[in-house]
Amino acid sequence: MRVTYSGHNLKITDDIHAHILKRADKIEVRFGDMQEFNVALKSEKHRFDAEMIVTAPGVSFYAKSETDEVLSALDTATDKILSQVRRYKDRIKDRRQNAPHREVVAQLNPENVETPFETDDSDTPTIIATQEKFASKPLIVTEAAIELQASNAAFLLFLNAETRQVNLLYRMAQGTYGWVEPLFA
Repeated sequence: MRVTYSGHNLKITDDIHAHILKRADKIEVRFGDMQEFNVALKSEKHRFDAEMIVTAPGVSFYAKSETDEVLSALDTATDKILSQVRRYKDRIKDRRQNAPHREVVAQLNPENVETPFETDDSDTPTIIATQEKFASKPLIVTEAAIELQASNAAFLLFLNAETRQVNLLYRMAQGTYGWVEPLFA
């Protein structure tokens, strides 16, 4: 990690230097992929500005703070950077958790169609599995109702965009629709 800092109308003392390095270490502990850490300190009358830029592969964070003391400006800017890092990590974590939903869609919408399943026993009913295309785009219930109304199908199997579960919408008598949503105990 490369740490650079500069002062405009301000002399960087050993205390400020040590505080900048301490803040860089704190950010690096939370966000390990840090490549560059830039700090610009400015002094205007009795106000101090601290600008921080943290760069990493594919992402950068920026924060600016203005206070009456140099060290508190550094602390506030560091807190803003840490907040951005936390939100970034949460977004990445959420993307990873949504990945299995793609697998559910892939399982419900396979590329190859299997042959019908039949049993040899004459007492059991014959089951013929039909494979139709599945709406791979997640839909809300009202969108699914519009899509079912536009088609001539009796039912529509869809991935609910709100709950991320497979739902079933079917036509009922008198132009109404029934909606089946799974409940897991």
